[in-house]
Amino acid sequence: MRIAEKRILEWWEAPGVEGREAFDEEIVYLNERAESLGLPRWAVRVRDLMPRWGFEPCSHRFFDGLEQVMAMIGAGKPGPRLGGCGDVPLAVHLRLHALGREFLAWAGGREARELGPLLGARTPAKAEAARAVGEALTAFGRGWVATDAVLEAWAERAAHPLTRRLLDGEEAPLPKLLRCACAYNVLGNVRRLAQGLGAAQTPDIRVCQAALAELPQAAPERLEQLWAVLQALVRWLKREPPQDTVQAHLYALLGEHDPVREWLVASLYKSLKLWQVHIDRLLGQKRRLFSLI
Repeated sequence: MRIAEKRILEWWEAPGVEGREAFDEEIVYLNERAESLGLPRWAVRVRDLMPRWGFEPCSHRFFDGLEQVMAMIGAGKPGPRLGGCGDVPLAVHLRLHALGREFLAWAGGREARELGPLLGARTPAKAEAARAVGEALTAFGRGWVATDAVLEAWAERAAHPLTRRLLDGEEAPLPKLLRCACAYNVLGNVRRLAQGLGAAQTPDIRVCQAALAELPQAAPERLEQLWAVLQALVRWLKREPPQDTVQAHLYALLGEHDPVREWLVASLYKSLKLWQVHIDRLLGQKRRLFSLI
């Protein structure tokens, strides 16, 4: 097998597809179409930027990146794309820094208007844990070297079990929160962290699968947006006119029909369909989705 062919096949080991044996007829169809079209290099590079693990619906800027991919299809060339794992917007960096300063203020006996009610009565153990959180959050904007230095320093000098449980190990609440600050619910995770400290308990941090599972409560608009994009892609593939201004906008991004763009839009639809099925499975739902075959 040539490297290019192997790359086309392996790309589909993505959301909802657990190994080569799980490939369905739609993926086989798309791979066969890719072989028969003699795809230009730009098309393969754009397909490689489509949603799968590493570019997921739990990202802050997932829909920004998705819009960029659709614009690349229309323009016929790849480009930068937002929304991957680790992509934390500046606004979120600023909020985390501000919340870090609140933790530090509360730990030092000063007022913390937003987090104070969640943290409750101050104790030596809670104050130490809040100081560790505050230092880590304010270091986060300086990068992972600075953040890791803070976490490691506190792991060595923590005097209270609450602080050690908070940051000891990669899966501990604070490292997990910071490692997944690219998730749309990171500020909700900070509030949960504060509530956990307020109760002197290990906080519940929800990232990745858990973040997607709480979409109906935390961000129902994301489910609506994903469904709207899926419906628009189906209508474009069927060459049906747009039903509203949103679909018209997406049609304009995708550009004119030709065999390469039709393969790309079908591939985009399939990648999003896999995510939709994956999310539905997490939520205990099942919906009827258009088949490419």
